This record gives sequence, structure tokens and C-alpha cells, in this order.
Amino acid sequence: MRNRTALPAVAVASPAEAGIDIGYQRTLLGVVMLAVMAFGSLMTIVTVALGKIAEDLDSDRATLTWVITGLMLAMAVSTPLTGKLGDLYGHRKIFLIGLVGGALATVACGLAWNALSLIVFRVIFGMFGACVNPNALALMMNAYGAGGRAKAVGWFQFAMTGAPTIGLVVGGPMIDIVGWRPIFISFAGVTGLAFVAGYFLVRATPTQSNVKLDYPGAATLALGVLSGLLAITRFATRITSLGGAAAARDLVAWGLVVLAAAGIFAFVKVEERSPAPMLKLNYFKRRNFVLPMVTSALIQFAYMGGFVVTPALLTKRYGWTVGGIALLMAPRPAAFSIASPFGGHLPSRFGEKIPIMMGAACMAMSMIAFTSSTPLTSTVGIGLIVVGLILSGLAAGLSQPSVSAMVVSNVDPADMGIANGMAQQLMFIGTVCGIQTMNVLVGESSDAGRFFTTFLVGTVVAFAALATAASIIDPRRAHAATATNLKRASQAQPAG
Repeated sequence: MRNRTALPAVAVASPAEAGIDIGYQRTLLGVVMLAVMAFGSLMTIVTVALGKIAEDLDSDRATLTWVITGLMLAMAVSTPLTGKLGDLYGHRKIFLIGLVGGALATVACGLAWNALSLIVFRVIFGMFGACVNPNALALMMNAYGAGGRAKAVGWFQFAMTGAPTIGLVVGGPMIDIVGWRPIFISFAGVTGLAFVAGYFLVRATPTQSNVKLDYPGAATLALGVLSGLLAITRFATRITSLGGAAAARDLVAWGLVVLAAAGIFAFVKVEERSPAPMLKLNYFKRRNFVLPMVTSALIQFAYMGGFVVTPALLTKRYGWTVGGIALLMAPRPAAFSIASPFGGHLPSRFGEKIPIMMGAACMAMSMIAFTSSTPLTSTVGIGLIVVGLILSGLAAGLSQPSVSAMVVSNVDPADMGIANGMAQQLMFIGTVCGIQTMNVLVGESSDAGRFFTTFLVGTVVAFAALATAASIIDPRRAHAATATNLKRASQAQPAG
């Protein structure tokens, strides 16, 4: 039988074991900022320029939405697998593979000749992006040590949003001047630079020996998740084009639902029998492993759903151009970036539960601000939109470091990569659900009532996130209660 708990096969010292190297932490942060700049910047730029890209490729906005959705589907399916690969073969190795593939895929996007080719290249980019994100986060957590995981996530998110904010401010207006293709080529160069820096500067992390990848587990999980997300997307598309009644009769969509259920059922059965499972199923019995991920997914539903609808609101209700929208959207990633390091420091003072609840509350207030702006076309409306964008950024920045730290703290150290992968997979599922649901609700309409209803749904989901966050067990209180009970039991015992 294979040994699941074997120690690293490579003679590489963990920074957490060898002592914290602050200089290396800063170097690694710089490399990660370069590595994620293309992903974050292009996601925002493509979102705000979707209509322009569709026009250039002789397509329509609804079809080009797959440029975003397809990438998210690819990352949602691939992220747990690539996180596990990092656990087994080294986070540095998988991280660098992701950078090479991401650079090439980004060049291909800039050379796309029609809508289908651009969608395919963005899906490929998403698969390589899935190699980068969970393994970059694992590298950061390893560099900061067990006691600094939340801080590591905070700085990782700073990298994910701070660098792209610079790219957005520069790249957004440039689309109106040079078009979208040169933007892709430019960011491919940035990713290539990140690979060179990473190759020479990033240190290896421990790997697991005598453990092979659980291929059946990976395949069944991918089947279940992909089928479920495709079912959601199919229902959303049918509702938009044919109406709710026709969507409810769509046999293909229901077939995907059945396939998703079969895939998840098969995954559970495979994992129960595997000597080296993809992910230990007993983790799902731990409330503080599951609820933070669910809360994060709900926050992400409102976060990205609102994000893709806001450009349509600004275009159709306010008449703004792509360059102007890109600049107006900048406060959201800026707030995310600024709040992330702060969110990383909060758990050391208040524990993880309070920052997660703060994030969910900010997201609920953000959706309320967006909802309030929909009947307006004045400066007041723009002000409410800016407030909503800032609150959305604060929500993600405050909550996510605690979410990731709590999830990783509730698994074995050897499963850090797969835990990060699962947490990010839930985020991507929330993202796809939010994008599809809120796009369906608003459609192609410029009616204020449609935008009001759309953001109202986001508000309800955000309050659901607040409810699940409130159900998390506060580890500090739990430990204090356990210590008190042990003390009382000791005092109650007779002497001698």
C-alpha cells in the first residue's frame, strides 16, 4: 500500500522551518505580482471592452461573454488538480509551467481571428492560470510560515489586485487608442518576465514522495464540476434567448444536471476507496473547512455578478465609453488591494470569523448601493456606483485572507495545495453562477427596473453570505472554552 504521509523526497528546507526570511518574502511578492498581472488586468479590461471586442470580431456581446465564462470554467475545473500537482511535484515547478503556458496563450488571444478562437485561447489561458494561482498562494504561505498564513494571503491578494490596477489604469484608456490586441501582446511580455524572475528567484517547496496522483478522483471531480457549471450556463442561455418555460424543458440542460450528480457521486465513491485520495472526505465534516468556502463563493457571486453588470449599467444608462468605464471601475481593485494586507493582519487580533463577517457585510452594503443607483442617471447615481465598487473591493480584501487561512488550518500540512485549490474552485463556481445569473436577469435591456431586480438578487445572496459567516465557529472562543472546561475538570478532581 502506498504511504500517504511520506515526507518530502527533495532536500529542500521549508522557510517556515528554517526561519522566516523577510527579504525572500518581498522578492517572492514581486514575482507573484508580475505573474498575476496579466490574469487580473485582462479579466477587468476584457469585461469592460466586451462590446468593442465583439464588434471587431463580428460577433455579439452575449457570445463573447464566453471569453469570461469559459476562462472561469477552465479554472474552476482545473484548480484543485493543479493544486494537488503542486503538493506532489512542487509548487514552484507547476507555478513556472503555468507562466510559460499563460504567456503563449495570451499571445494567441491577441492574434485571435474570430470569436471562437478567442474563447478557445482564453480557456487554455484559464487552464494555465489554474497552475499559477493556487501554487503561488502555497509558495507565499510556505514563505510566511504557519503563523503568518493570513498575512500571506493578504499580500497575495495585494499582488492579485494591486498590479492589475496599474494595468487597468494604463490599459483601459489604451483600448480606445490602439485597440485590444496590443494589450494582450503587452501582457504576454509581462508574464514572460515573471517566468524569468521566478525561474531564478523562487525557491522550491517540499514535495510528497511515494504518492501518485489520484487520476480517477481528479477525473470524476472535474466531470461533476464542469457538467454542473455547463448546466447553469445552458439554463442561463436558454432563459435569455427563449424564456424560462423553454429552458425548463431543455433536455440537454437536464442531462448535464444528471451528469454532474453522477460525477460528484462517483468522486465520493472513488475517494472513499483510494489509498491516496485527491482530497480527504473527512475534511467536509469540519464546519470551519466548509463554511468559509461557502461564504467566499456567495461573496464572489455578488462580487463578479455585480462587476459584469456595472459596465452595462454605465453604458446603457449613463452613455459612458470603454475608457471612461475602465477608469471608473479602478476603485474596486484598488480598494481590494489596499484592504487585503489589512485583512491579513486582522486574524492575529480578532480571529478569522470577524473579518469574514465584515467582508460579507461590506458586500451586502455594496449591493444596496448598486441597487439604489439604478433609477438614476445623475452624479448621485455615479457616486453610489463608486461607493458600491469600493465596498465590493473591501469585502473581498477583508474576508479572503481569513477564508484561505481557516481552510488551510483545517487540513493536513501536506494538503495545502489541494485545500487552496478547493477554496478557489468554490470561488470560481460562485463567480460563474453570479455572472450567468445576473447577466440573464439584466439581459440586453436598458430599463432601470431590470437593473434594480438584478442587483437586488445580488443583495439577497450577499446577506446569505453574512448568515453563513455567522455560523462559523470562532476558533479563539472554542479554544478558550476548551481550556476553561479542562481547568474546571482539573479543579474538580480530588487531590492525591
